[in-house]
Amino acid sequence: MPFHLMLRRWGRVVLIALSVLGLGVLTANAPARAAVRVASVGNLAVSVGYAEDKETNTPNPAEFPTPWQGSPNTIFLGGPVVGQTACHQLLLCFDAGAIRLDNKGATDITVSKVFVDVHSTVKGGKTFSLWGSFTVPAGKSVILTENPPGNNPTYDNFDTSGYPGNNCTPVTVPPTVALTIGGVTTTLADSTHVLDTGGIDAGYCKPKQNESIQWRTIGSAGTKAGSFTLTPATQTPASGQPVSFGATLQDGNGVGIPRTPVTFNVVSGPNAGKTGSATTDAQGHAAFTYGGAAGGTDVVTASVTTVGVWQSNSAKVVWPGSPPPSWSGADIGTPALAGSDALSNGVWTVAGAGTDIGGTADQFHFVAQPLVGDGSLSARVVTQTNTNSRAQAGVMLRADASASAPFYAVIVTPQRGVFVFARTTAGGNVKTVASLAGSVPLFLRVSRSGAQYVAAMSSNGTTWTPISGSALSLNLPGTLLAGLAVSSHTATKRNTATFDSVSVG
Repeated sequence: MPFHLMLRRWGRVVLIALSVLGLGVLTANAPARAAVRVASVGNLAVSVGYAEDKETNTPNPAEFPTPWQGSPNTIFLGGPVVGQTACHQLLLCFDAGAIRLDNKGATDITVSKVFVDVHSTVKGGKTFSLWGSFTVPAGKSVILTENPPGNNPTYDNFDTSGYPGNNCTPVTVPPTVALTIGGVTTTLADSTHVLDTGGIDAGYCKPKQNESIQWRTIGSAGTKAGSFTLTPATQTPASGQPVSFGATLQDGNGVGIPRTPVTFNVVSGPNAGKTGSATTDAQGHAAFTYGGAAGGTDVVTASVTTVGVWQSNSAKVVWPGSPPPSWSGADIGTPALAGSDALSNGVWTVAGAGTDIGGTADQFHFVAQPLVGDGSLSARVVTQTNTNSRAQAGVMLRADASASAPFYAVIVTPQRGVFVFARTTAGGNVKTVASLAGSVPLFLRVSRSGAQYVAAMSSNGTTWTPISGSALSLNLPGTLLAGLAVSSHTATKRNTATFDSVSVG
């Protein structure tokens, strides 16, 4: 179709980004008629997503649409494919676009027809009208996807990413969703290309990827994955008082995801094993309250289970009577010369020998305290001895005190700059994650959030700059040792470094 005719045709489409409102909506009954103002019942919010769950292409749980089949107060007009080749050993699988209709009003809304156009003006495009007439009850949701009851051909009949098939050149014409309510048809444009996975057949084009996209308000920009946060990060309740946490589930556009079951778990600490559950409200919020009797620190997480477990960040509760964490110094890997550590007026003096923090086993002096759950360790390296141009002084998160333990660290050297090191598995080789220029005095920080680790630097201890390329995913669950690490990089000498502004939390 010539471009000017295409513009003329799409100019008659009414773009509605957030919802179909009950009153004062501009609608188009047909492409040839002018938009008219009509009345409608209720308030119908429209979101779009893409669901792919196959054994050969496992989705990120944060990207797979939730709520989904079986969610509370949700009518699911769709069904999986059973036993097709792509399912392999999975009994059921999905590969389809999806539309979610949320009735935010107090009156049921009857939708007589939904018509989806995926690039019908382009060779290989297709239209869909699979669901017939249905009702969205007040305060509830309806999800439309492949293989609905009464229209199930046993293959993916709403594979909206595949029209045209095997296409790797983005189609700029947006898919549209036309809803007919009370005899009036309103057309909404999926202008950010969720249903057609960016205008390409994303499961075919290289590099191949899972096509799942978390729900997003139709026409809105966003990300493939949603977000899931647990707050507050740390609580210190008064004696005898319970604590409350809030979990917030948001779609790829930052809008709350409703009607999703959330499970809360106290995973470690004096109240380990306590659990709770709640369903997210219209704003995507769910709450958990519990009490504790013994002193100590609990670690709490929240999770959502769909095609996998989507887990939040961890949070802490420091119950009254918890002893303050204590520092402990020791040599790691039995250096030839013993190291030492001392604290005076807020300044740590740490002396360490050892051949290196590197290879498959380390030799250095380490003064550390436990870090439970998410958190960070920061310090200013004030001075260090130049026993070797590669002598090391810095901050480290370490799985344990064995010489070959996994760790993540940022260190500064006398002459070679700043390095971010990591050992990802016990006994594995240390790898350089990032490096850059730098020398003492210098503030260094390492942080953990779930399985994500990142290093940062600062000149004043207030404004921190993440080190480019330092972000790393590491499987170091549970309590870590957070501490100050010093190695001379020379077996016959000690590197003496001083640290101040040390903070763990």
